[in-house]
Amino acid sequence: PLNVVLLIRDAAKAPDVSALPLLGLPDASFVTFDDRPNLLTKREVRLLVLGELQLQPAQTVWDIGAGTGTVAIEIARLCPKSTIYAIEKTAAGTGLIEQNCQRLQVRNVISIYGEAPEILYRLPAADRIFIGGSGGKLRSILSVCDRQLTQNGVIVLALSTIEHLNIALTWAEEWNWQYRLLQVNLARSVPVAHLTRFAPLNPVTILTL
Repeated sequence: PLNVVLLIRDAAKAPDVSALPLLGLPDASFVTFDDRPNLLTKREVRLLVLGELQLQPAQTVWDIGAGTGTVAIEIARLCPKSTIYAIEKTAAGTGLIEQNCQRLQVRNVISIYGEAPEILYRLPAADRIFIGGSGGKLRSILSVCDRQLTQNGVIVLALSTIEHLNIALTWAEEWNWQYRLLQVNLARSVPVAHLTRFAPLNPVTILTL
């Protein structure tokens, strides 16, 4: 007749920031969704995205569909004089972005709670844009980015489905954007008893516009 539930807050231990690498933070450095712990841009893919963005100092960067903020935080640590807007449409994601910024002592990421493309009109023009998620509005998001991107700017997308890749390529050809594709198929080593095997990560296509 009487039931008691005891909830214990288990705060994730903050990493020693001084011991972290300048580039390529371990995935375990970030707090993620409890029900979807693997929902983040993996370290190996982040490294490739950062290279494709062709970052320069003191830029304005958008991270659309920022999730837990992994890409935005990597950019912020590499480019402390840049301002990174991490746009996320879920309150849970926005909270995780802010928590990760605090854990990793990053102060040049501005967490934006809102849905693209509508929220993008409120932001300053971007020099670099990363699109990690589109919420089914990829074409309209790209059209806003086309208008809000500075001269010689770069847009990078990480796409996991053929349909989204087709939408992005069709848009790029219609609007005469130059682009290149990088198909990423990676596997990490994992222990199996006293042996080792490879476990593949989900394939990702990186599209640079």
